[in-house]
Amino acid sequence: MSLVESQNGMTDLIPCNEQCGGDYNTYSFGQGDLDVTVTVPLSEGTTAKMLLVQITATNIVVGFRGKPPIISGELYRTVKADECTWCIEDKRLLVITLVKTNSQYEEWWPCVTVGERQIDMKTFRPPSKHISDLDESAQATIAKMMFDQRQKMQKLPTSEEMQLEEMMRKTQGTK
Repeated sequence: MSLVESQNGMTDLIPCNEQCGGDYNTYSFGQGDLDVTVTVPLSEGTTAKMLLVQITATNIVVGFRGKPPIISGELYRTVKADECTWCIEDKRLLVITLVKTNSQYEEWWPCVTVGERQIDMKTFRPPSKHISDLDESAQATIAKMMFDQRQKMQKLPTSEEMQLEEMMRKTQGTK
């Protein structure tokens, strides 16, 4: 079942933001293929020592020491906890980078933690990619598909048809 299908009947969805994530009252998130970036606005003068940021493979807790957490719960998907980072930018913004564990294929998160309001995946538009951003295997697959498409348009054999013809020639030549 796709994320869009799983959201059928949900009435409290939030719109997707420009960073492919969502904006909540106390924080926002955005995402790419490999990571999720959580941003929490801070009061000027907030220092790292005043914050509590705990990230495990399956859970996150973010807040001010001695106060109720801003974010707390089970992550939507597991992360590579030892590769996750956080920092304070411009003395006003806590930026947390969660590294997704599934880098084999694109997996988009509808939320950061399980149970919170999800972004409406019908409004989600993943960023376009340039072919040079893809790995060699994906580039080769796309090049083959483009070649086959050009061949079909010119009514010429595709790469698979050419391979089959070559194999038939070889087997006929050995008889």
